[in-house]
Amino acid sequence: MKTKQMKTPKQMKTTKMKLATVTAIALLLAITSCKSDDDNTQKKECFEHFNYDSSTHEGPADWANYCVAAGVVNECGSTVRQSPINIVNAVSDDNLTDLSTTYANSSTDILNNGHTIQFNYNGTATLNFDGEVFSLLQFHFHAESEHTVVGSHHPLEAHLVHKSASGNLAVIGVLFELGDENAFLAQFIDNLPEHKDDTYVNASLSYNALSLLSAGDSYFNYDGSLTTPPCSEIVEWIVMENPLEASQTQLDAFSNILHNNFRPIQPLNGRVIGHHTAG
Repeated sequence: MKTKQMKTPKQMKTTKMKLATVTAIALLLAITSCKSDDDNTQKKECFEHFNYDSSTHEGPADWANYCVAAGVVNECGSTVRQSPINIVNAVSDDNLTDLSTTYANSSTDILNNGHTIQFNYNGTATLNFDGEVFSLLQFHFHAESEHTVVGSHHPLEAHLVHKSASGNLAVIGVLFELGDENAFLAQFIDNLPEHKDDTYVNASLSYNALSLLSAGDSYFNYDGSLTTPPCSEIVEWIVMENPLEASQTQLDAFSNILHNNFRPIQPLNGRVIGHHTAG
């Protein structure tokens, strides 16, 4: 029969130190493990309102965190074919033709949606581009321009948004430069809605959006995206080469309301910018 030997005080002290060390290590591992699990599962909360202020967490750099509806993909974090871009080194494309448009007149229905001044178009208006027919839904403005040309902004840019039956978009961008008073803008300049949700509706004031395409048929073309969340990459961009003129008073009227509502330039990422010169 074996006799159990009693541990010396020194041995007992050593054993307690070992147990304390093992316990501390186990606790540390448990804490680290929990922290790691939290880091892996915790997602950054999305936000429901975006703006153009880069100093806020809702500005363009964070649009990838914008909340979208179920089934919608937020593509603002993509670098594949985002918009706007800097237009430079465009390549002549013989497959591009003069724009084919059929625009009826529209009465005036203007909305300030908090991000832009939007003209809802209620006349029948179509664009036939690359074998697909698109209907004009609305046009709106950005000040300064979203697209740049050889690195430079224009003071104002209009976007004419067309949609096809398949859901694709064709957006015509029209640039404005400082010059003579613009007769088209003069019809509305005194009644631009200044605050979010303000409207100006005038059924008797009729106009035709073709006036925005009066500077010729030369344009640049590339595949891109919406320039606001969710930045869907479904847009055929047509940016008119020749800008329209507008007076300083007219340009100021837009810029004082829109406050630099332009998205920063996005990488071209190997895309080719086509160029059509009117014959």
